[in-house]
This record gives sequence, C-alpha cells and structure tokens, in this order.
Amino acid sequence: MVSEDKPVSICRVHFDPDGVSIDVPTGTTLLEAAQRAGVPIDSVCGGAGRCGRCKVRVTGSVSVSGEEPSPESRSGKPRMVLACMGTITGDVNVHVPESSRIGIHQILEASEHVELKALSPLVRKVHLHLPKPTLEDNLSDLDRIRRSLLNAEDRSAKIGLPVLRTIPRVVREKDWEITLSIAETTVGKRIVKIEPGDTTDSMYGIAVDIGTTTVVLRLIDMVTGKTLTTESTYNKQIVCGEDVLTRIFYAEEHGTSTMTKLIIQTIDFLISEACEHASKLTGKKIRPTDILSASISGNPAMIHFFLMLDTSNMRLEPYIPVANLIPFVHADDIPLNINPNSLVYICPGRASYIGGDVLADVLASGMHLSKKLSLLIDVGTNGEVVLGNKDWMVCCSCSAGPAFEGGEVSCGMRAMQGAIDRISITRSGDVRFHTIGDVEPLGICGSGLIDLISELFVHDYIDRRGVLNPTASKRIRKLESGESAFYIAHRGKGKLVKDWGEQPTEILITDTDIQNILRTKAAIYSGCSVLLKSLEYDFEDVSQVIIAGGFGRYLNIRKAITIGLLPDIDLKKYRFIGNGALEGARLTLLSSQKRNEILDIYRKMTYFELSVSALFFEEFSSALFLPHTDIERFPSVKSFLNKEHHDER
Repeated sequence: MVSEDKPVSICRVHFDPDGVSIDVPTGTTLLEAAQRAGVPIDSVCGGAGRCGRCKVRVTGSVSVSGEEPSPESRSGKPRMVLACMGTITGDVNVHVPESSRIGIHQILEASEHVELKALSPLVRKVHLHLPKPTLEDNLSDLDRIRRSLLNAEDRSAKIGLPVLRTIPRVVREKDWEITLSIAETTVGKRIVKIEPGDTTDSMYGIAVDIGTTTVVLRLIDMVTGKTLTTESTYNKQIVCGEDVLTRIFYAEEHGTSTMTKLIIQTIDFLISEACEHASKLTGKKIRPTDILSASISGNPAMIHFFLMLDTSNMRLEPYIPVANLIPFVHADDIPLNINPNSLVYICPGRASYIGGDVLADVLASGMHLSKKLSLLIDVGTNGEVVLGNKDWMVCCSCSAGPAFEGGEVSCGMRAMQGAIDRISITRSGDVRFHTIGDVEPLGICGSGLIDLISELFVHDYIDRRGVLNPTASKRIRKLESGESAFYIAHRGKGKLVKDWGEQPTEILITDTDIQNILRTKAAIYSGCSVLLKSLEYDFEDVSQVIIAGGFGRYLNIRKAITIGLLPDIDLKKYRFIGNGALEGARLTLLSSQKRNEILDIYRKMTYFELSVSALFFEEFSSALFLPHTDIERFPSVKSFLNKEHHDER
C-alpha cells in the first residue's frame, strides 16, 4: 500500500498487450496498478506472494520486496517479477503473459428446470385510465392514482421521492393513461415505477448467482416467465484472491469497498450484455432501467461484499455474519445498474459458510418437499452438504481447499481453455486426455484431477496412501526435491502455449499434489458422513444424492467413488441439477410461493460446525486413504480392485 504520510510522485504504467496506461503513485504494487487499470492478472493468494501466478515481464523502475537491487534492475532490461511483490518506483512497461491472466472459464449456466404453475413475480404491473382533474374533482395526482386502484393493499402502497417526482410528467404524457409497477415486499407493497401508457406486456427481472469464481445472470421476461438470455463471466474479485478467506483478508487490509466495486462491475457488465443480446433476440429495445427487480443468490461472503457489509467476524470464532436473512434493498443503494427504484431480493443464508446459494440449491432440487431422505452436495472450495427431507434439514460446510479449483496442485488450473478435464490410462500405460476447447494442454482442472487419481490408483501407480510407486511405470520419476512425480504430457508448442510465457514444459503431478487432493476429497466425504452418523443414518438410507454446482456437472461419478470423494451407493441414486443456485434465484424472482418455501427452508435448517467436531476429525483422518481406511464402505471399489488384480495374475 502507498503511505499517506509523505508526498509521492506519480508514475505512468503501461500494460501490454492490453494497450492500457494508468497513472499511479510511487509505492503502488504492479498488481494494484493492474486492478485499477482493469487488467485481469491472476492472483490466487490475493497478493501475498505465495502462489506465483502473477508473473509479469517489466521494463522500467520497479523494486521487488525482499530482493537486493540486481544488475538487471539497474540496467532497465526486461525481467520477470511477481506483480504482487513488485513496487513501482518510476515509469514502467508491463507485459502480462497468458499464464498470468484470468482466461476464459468453462462456466455452467444450465440447470434442471422447475416448472411454475403460476407466476407471482417480485413486481407486477397495473394499467390505469385516470379521470382528468377538474375544479370539482381536484385531488392531487398521487391521490388520483390511489383512488383508481381496485385493490386496497395497492392503494396503501408506499412510494419513494424519486418516483413521486416523475408523476406530474408521466400522468399527462399519455392523456392520463399510466402503468404502475408495484413490488411486494416483506413489509408491504411499494410503487417502484410509473410509466405513461400501457406497458403491461413489458416487464423484466434478473436472477443472479454470485459465485466465488464465476457469476451467471439470467434476464427474464416476468410477464411470461421465460428466460430471454443467460450471460456469464468470471468474478472480477478473483484478482484479490481465489478463495473466500483470502478475499476477506484482502478486504480487511484494503477495504470492503474494493470488493464491492469489483462485483458490481461484474454484474453491471452482464446486465449490459444481457440487454444487448435480448434486444436483438426480441426486436425490442431493452434497457437496464427496464429491469424492475432482481433476485440474488451467493455464498455469505459474496453477498456481504455485494452489499458492502463487514466480513471480518465471519472468519473468527464463533464465525458470525452481519445478517443471514437480509431485507429487500433498493438497487440505488448498492448501486446496481437497473431501475434505481427497483427492489433487490437476497436469497437467505444459514451461517457464515452456508449461504443463499445453498438454500437456492435446495429450493431448486425440491428435496424440501419430499418425505424421503436426500443428500445434497455442492462441491467447491467450500464443499457444502445438506441432509434432510420436508420435515427437517441439517447442513455443514467442509473446508475442502482450492485443489479442485486448480489451487495447491502444481499442474492444477481452473476449468478454462487448455485444461485437461478428462483423462484415462490404458493397460499399456498410455495416457489419453481431453482438453477444454480441444487445444494443447496447459494443466489439469478439478474433474481431470479426480480422473487422474482414480486411474493412478486402479493401475497400482499409487498405493492407498496416495504415494507414487517409482517402479510401477516409466512415467514416474524422481524430482530434484526428492519427491516422485507422474508425467502426464508435454505442453505443446503452439501459439496458446507460447503466449503463456515461461512455464515448465512438462505437466506432472507430484506426491505433494496428490496429498492435497486427498485432503480435499476427505473433507467432502467426511462432511457427508458426519451429518448421517450424527442422526443415526447410513448412506444406504439416502434415497437420492443431489450434485449441484458447476464442478459437479463435469464429474465422473464412478471415478469420484473410486477415490472416496462420493459414497459407494447405487449410481441411479445420483442426480445432477446443474446450477441450482441460479435456478433457485429464478424461482424466487417469479414466485411468491417459492419465496415462502425458501424462507421455510431457512427456518427448518440446522447448521453443524465441523471445526469443533471430534467426529469430523475422526472421519477425516480415515478418509485420507484411497478410497478409505475402511474399504468395506466401498464394496464396488473393493470388488473391482480384486477383479483387476485377479485378471493380472
């Protein structure tokens, strides 16, 4: 950070190949300058200097934290530095290679669709023909509107000053023919917009899922309930850190407003894209100000950042958020680039690490309406688990870590172009794989890592502890560090790879990488097991296992069972719902019944804090093996392994 105690000079920083320049004070880090300039540099650790993802090539005046000035830095020759560790001391040119950028993500936009029997959106429109005022009928404009409303509740609807100011012009523009937009809130009705003429055939809303990595938005015609377009992009907060805790730390050091600004920029970009695309599809000009309501789902930290609420107490025991059940807020208070008087609905959360995205998953899945026992799993950096039926629910959050998001694994990367997302090993030891975008391989994303660990295990390249056997394959080698590594593939020589800059030529997975993956899978499985055991149930008692979220969509269930990530039960019991958080937000946007249902889910759900559970740590320790210390829990895996070993003999 730049000190405010002494005067500073201004430096010009130019970013290539973006062609963007920005003036910043001396003492600003290269990463901070990039964030201000809108240049997307990857920074998994939030600028702490640990992840090594933010390498850039600089020419000019930059000092590096903890390093003595080198001949390279004195000569002004180009050199590679970490953007988070490089402090600007004068004018500088910065080249950002593809390897340090936040690339195009594979984002799950689709979800299992839930049909609504009737629409009761957050906002509805009422068309009125008002009698013209006379000397005898000299009511005020607002009283004239209220008198014409048939519904008594509508007549008592509140109205804000910004809308009140528009009344004189609007009522007279179309000869006293108007359309009111009336929102229904938990504290009564509110008039959010008055338009001239009859506009009842035009009413739009947005449903948004704010994910830690990605954000997805649907623009919805609230008259018909149809989705006009779905847009998605990465969450711009990712430049401040990959996971929730890193961003909370970042917000404490740099201010919550930075995080709020980045997520609002992300959503506003998607709103603009959605309006442009929907206008082309419908032939109608749809503007952001035509959007009259919004429903937002997201994990608690993302919602707190969205509303610029303090997150510091969420990371400290006893882990308390500002609010779980958040009242309606005005778009202008955020501010969100839709009609400023619109009301924004926030899907309720349950605890600091069980948010509205999880409750929206439950709502979309319908498990809250069933008598049968269901288990819902949303696999991510914080794997969330919900167990229950229509009468009760329990939930927990497993601190799974970022391994399935590409963190803590040397060859890991997010699900983006060039990531290996499917992998297999033949009996002869050949490795076959598929990459996102069908391009040269750059690394492996979460689904590919699960495939790889499963394949290494069934071919006896790793033992049940996840340790590589150096004699099992020519692909296994000793590194200079002393640990073993399995060779997967060479990075190619094409343009995509060259653009990534200075990177290792080989894609390897090491013993350390495998241990990090085992810890992640153990946390998720253990969370499921603890909930069941605490209520004296077993996995066989579960009628369905619902897999939600983007990562789950690309999961190979059989291989996830093989490594002990998911329980070994009938595969027919598994059900994918896709982006349930987005579907839940859509349902709450369009239906008062679904808003009541998600409130009922909130009330009946009990949260289990795993960080103080002795049972969790016992289960976690047992789950650090492949597939588990107690292999009897995985009968199909045991049977398969026995058959494989018998066939080999």
